[in-house]
Amino acid sequence: MDYEELGFKCGIEIHQQLNTETKLFCRCPVDLEDEAPDAKVQRRLRSVAGETGEQDEAAEVESMKKRKFMYHYHDRNNCLVELDEEPPHKMSQEALNTALTFARMVDASIPREIQVMRKMVVDGSNTSGFQRTSMVGLDGELETESGKVAIEDIELEEESAGINDRSEKKAVYDLSRLGVPLIEVGTDASIKDPDHAREVAEEIGMLLRSTGKARRGIGTIRQDVNVSIDGGARVEIKGFQDVRNIDTLIENEVERQKNLIELGDELEEEASEVVGDNVTHLFEDSENQIISTVLENDGAVYGFKFPGLAGRMKEKISGDRYLALELVDYAKTRGIQGILHTDEDRDYGIQEEFEELRDIFKASEDDVIAVLAGPEDKAREAAKAVRDRAEKFYTGEVPEETRNAEQDFTTSYSRPLPGAARMYPETDIPPIKISDEKIEEVDENLPRTLDEREKEYTEEIGEELATQIVSSELLPLFEAFKDDFDAKLVANVFTNIYSKLESENVPVDKLEKRHYRSLFEAFDRDEVAKGDFEEVLTEMAENPSSPEEAVEEVVSGKASEDEIREVVQEVIDQKQEMIEEQGEHAQGALMGLVMERVEADGGTVSRILGEELQDYL
Repeated sequence: MDYEELGFKCGIEIHQQLNTETKLFCRCPVDLEDEAPDAKVQRRLRSVAGETGEQDEAAEVESMKKRKFMYHYHDRNNCLVELDEEPPHKMSQEALNTALTFARMVDASIPREIQVMRKMVVDGSNTSGFQRTSMVGLDGELETESGKVAIEDIELEEESAGINDRSEKKAVYDLSRLGVPLIEVGTDASIKDPDHAREVAEEIGMLLRSTGKARRGIGTIRQDVNVSIDGGARVEIKGFQDVRNIDTLIENEVERQKNLIELGDELEEEASEVVGDNVTHLFEDSENQIISTVLENDGAVYGFKFPGLAGRMKEKISGDRYLALELVDYAKTRGIQGILHTDEDRDYGIQEEFEELRDIFKASEDDVIAVLAGPEDKAREAAKAVRDRAEKFYTGEVPEETRNAEQDFTTSYSRPLPGAARMYPETDIPPIKISDEKIEEVDENLPRTLDEREKEYTEEIGEELATQIVSSELLPLFEAFKDDFDAKLVANVFTNIYSKLESENVPVDKLEKRHYRSLFEAFDRDEVAKGDFEEVLTEMAENPSSPEEAVEEVVSGKASEDEIREVVQEVIDQKQEMIEEQGEHAQGALMGLVMERVEADGGTVSRILGEELQDYL
């Protein structure tokens, strides 16, 4: 696709959790673990007017769902702040310093006064019904190979609660994640194409990790993508985590908007009106189990006529996503799980009712007849939403909305776009003054980027190891030890050996800086060999209290060089005939025989065997 010709516009928002000592507005730790809750709390939330005195449309839609929210509380990393039973504490200085550091890394200006705001969120992801957020940077700039992109804003905010389960009537959240510091980085809409979007996302991610405070792992970084084309509309795609496929996600959204615009052009001549009405009376004797169950519970059925859409409801508009799903999504947000229509291959046992509806709606064979059923209030709201959405098919209008990223890199409707009405000042936290001296201090201590460090380390340890170590969460440990010990050996420990032990379920997360220092010092004293590293680290991880004892435990079980040499000589004596035939090539077979008889590091055995074999030959 020619994205310039399409009038492509795209901006992205990156949300990165920070690995600070405490949460943003309390002193609870941010280390998240799967564990049983110590308590459960139940709440309901509703939207209220924001600072402008208006209700936010997205918040109103969420309130209409009338869900009950259950929160899992943990004594270890929750307090009354997370339960909204106590005012927020002072903002974490560590988190603020990190956000200011990132802001200056992209040449953003820092406000001299930082005001904490409340952003209304009533989907249950925050017990208070709002998220606290602060603007910490404006008007930055990002250099990429494809061109410069403006960084419009940088916020420091609290992370939402983690969702455990969600149904039509209830959502269950875990409060462990709530309040973890989060940096949000928003670009302008100057991204040129999907490939450029991936490049921008990767560059921002690299800079965030360069601060040394970015959390790692699944779910710790998310991308929101804003996309539009000429004739389409700005769509915000929420919560995409796989930056490697962000280009595919954008390509599919562009395809969706393009196909909807073209559909409107084709249907423009169909001046017929979309028809929708309550048709419950036609289905009182229905044999369809779904509908009969709905009516037994005093529900309602709504019917529709979609002019000129026969044969097109199953037409793909984005990846494997078809047109009818554009309507189904709107029904789902009002609590109705699906729509039955005449374009489907499956017989739902309501063909007679469909024919009756054709007569009532004066529909032709070119028209689609559809129905939805559910509790009366939900069915009524869903019918209105579906009808309003369907009418836009005929004008080619692409609604401005928030959409979810799906597993196949397509998108589905979530809710209307939020607006300014959801923002209002946080009255429990005073504004934070930022002095010129503070900004100078930040500027003087900006970290080198990971790209800069990779280039430097390539000269020390080689390109492959340098690439691995700068991508590793153990980079700070490598940098702590590389100048005191052999840098290549240190890098190998924190990449290859660490990964191998982790894959073998060794509890490497128990290893601390003091354990690695003991290992490297023991190596420098010739107490352990490279081949002993895995065994020593395993012993330390399983018995972390004393690293020195772990080293001694491994060393004491190893044969001395004299003992190894004695066994090597015995094996050579026993295999003289083979050695006469194979010469130096016999070392491989001899190595296996020696290793069967001694507990020793392979490198040490190989060295001694080579020396003795050379003497013999």
